[in-house]
Parts: sequence; structure tokens; C-alpha cells
Amino acid sequence: MDSGQEKISSPSECGHLFPIVGEGGTGRPREPYQASVRIRVNHHSTFSEGTDEFAASTIDSKRKRLTQLKGIIYDLKEQGKFSTVSPRYFTTKDISCLLGYRKSKVDIATVLKDVSALEGFLKFCGNDVFEKFRDEYPRFIPKRHQKRKPSMPYEHVHRIVEYANGIDVNDHYRMRSFAVVMFCLCGGLRNLELRYAKLSNLSFNDNGIKIWLEDVIGKGTYGEARYVPFLPFGREFIERYLRSRDVLLKELGLQSDALIPSLYEEYEFTSSKNLRKPKDHAMRDVGFKFDLRILRRTYGQYLVDSEVRFEIVQVAMGHSSPDTTFQNYAGVRTERVPDLVFKGLLENKEKNRKEVV
Repeated sequence: MDSGQEKISSPSECGHLFPIVGEGGTGRPREPYQASVRIRVNHHSTFSEGTDEFAASTIDSKRKRLTQLKGIIYDLKEQGKFSTVSPRYFTTKDISCLLGYRKSKVDIATVLKDVSALEGFLKFCGNDVFEKFRDEYPRFIPKRHQKRKPSMPYEHVHRIVEYANGIDVNDHYRMRSFAVVMFCLCGGLRNLELRYAKLSNLSFNDNGIKIWLEDVIGKGTYGEARYVPFLPFGREFIERYLRSRDVLLKELGLQSDALIPSLYEEYEFTSSKNLRKPKDHAMRDVGFKFDLRILRRTYGQYLVDSEVRFEIVQVAMGHSSPDTTFQNYAGVRTERVPDLVFKGLLENKEKNRKEVV
């Protein structure tokens, strides 16, 4: 057997995606089966009709999600709450049990991603249980009406920028840690976009710094390559980081065009894990917790607060719809509404006056 993931070539193979032991599928697989219990989906297989509609990164994300759900289903089966571990035979009661468990553990957005991944895969396996489930439990699957998560308080932004600008340029590893944070904060870059961002695509002019992103989320489907302008308060650090980066690579005997290069000779681009670790180091230095997603939301909110037009914010953040930007990332702050309304009324009054004259 191949040590990697196996390709599923037909729905008939899906019966043992969650392998069963003996008749009736009770219990977890015995030791000889352990190598085969991986979700048997790779970048060349599908979860539903129309495989080619998914980017490779999306398929990998769905594979990981199904792997996680597999473990949960095994646990529920052992507790007697699930009828089978064979996806071809999942029932509406099984789906109700699984989603009820997930709703008690994670947020609505995560549950909806679980539904998307599992429903597509079950359809591929020839099981339309989700259609029956929606008929029997019309209100059970949650709606995506979640409140937008907050951006970072500006006092925290100032703390990060102040600390980053105070780092000795020869402290290469600390400079590298804060580079991860500053590129996400000042450019709203996603994890994948920062990993594959190239130094040769970075450009400076009197207006500021921008980068051309070739590898984006949803590349080949809904994602499009784009320019990203960096917020001006990051310029001093970015210029210092690039000097530090060049010295560090020279000391290690490495060459790379990656903006955040891997420190291992066999790789040019760093891994997702090796972005999170530097972020954690920076987090400890500044004394408060944050993740890369709040840095991205803060970038969007900063643009909105600076009265950049919403359709421009949408494109800068790489969203296919302005609704995504407004619902999940940035919006007009309530406390700014009166001033913005008064400003608009004043500008409109001045415009009308000039037209009369």
C-alpha cells in the first residue's frame, strides 16, 4: 500500500472511508487496518461532482476536516450514539447526532464548513442523507448570521509597531518573528499568501509599498492575483527587515526569493507551522495574545476607518464579494456614524451651493 493517501476512483470504495471491523461495523479498526484508515482523498480525487471546481488548497482543507470528523464519528459510535462508521449508510439521526455534538463545541462558521465538506463527500459516496436531513430537521443546520469579530484595539497596534521598530536590526530571528506579524497587520495577508509572497514582487515608491501576490486563496477558481498596498506605518520596519533578511540568508548560505524564506536549504518557502511559531514569539514579546486572522481584520478596518471606498477594500483583501468584507472583516464603526453623516451632509450642501452659483 502506498504510504500516502489513496485515490478514491469510484463511489463504491467509500464504504470503508471510516473502516469497519467485522459485520455491523462496530469498534475501531484493528492494528492491521491502521495504515488504511486515513481519509483516502488527495489532490487528484473529489468530494462531489465537479472535482475541478476546487483549488488544491481547498481540497487539502476538506481532507483535513474529514479526518477530524472521522475521529469524532468513531467516538460517537463507541458511545452507542452513531449507527455506523460507513458513510454510505449514515442516517438522518446520525447527522443530527454529529451536528448536535459539533454545535456544542465549535462556532457556527466551523459547523457550516463541516456540513459542506461532509455533504459533498457523502454525495460522492451515493448517500443523499443531507437532503433527507433538511426535510426532517429544517431548522437544525445553522444559518450564517454571525456577528463580525472585532479588529485589534489600536493601542495594541501601536504597541506592536513600537516594539517592532525598536528591535536591533542584527537580532535576525526576532526581526523575522515580527515580520510575520507586520506583513499580516500592514497588508492583511493570509497565511498562504504570506508563505508564497516573493521579494521580487515587492516594490517601493513615494506613495508607499505594495506587493503583487501570485499565489492566493482560491487560485484558479474564485481567487485572483492582486496588488496589496501596505499601510504606511509599517514602512520603517519593512525596510529594516529586508536588510536583516539579507544578512541572515548570507550567514546561513541560502538564497531565496521568498519574502519570509525557509531557513532549511531543501525548501524555498516556509511552512504554515513555521509562520505560527514566529508569531507566537512576537506575541510573548508584546505581552498580549492575538492570531493572524485578527491582524487581517485590523488591516481591513484601518482602510475603512481611513475612508477608503468599500469596493477598493474588498479588492485589496482579495474578496470576491463586498458582502464577505462587510460581514466578516470590516465595517463603519458605530461611534463614527454621526461625524460621517454630518460630513456627508456638509459636502452635499457645499456641492449644491456651487451648482446654484
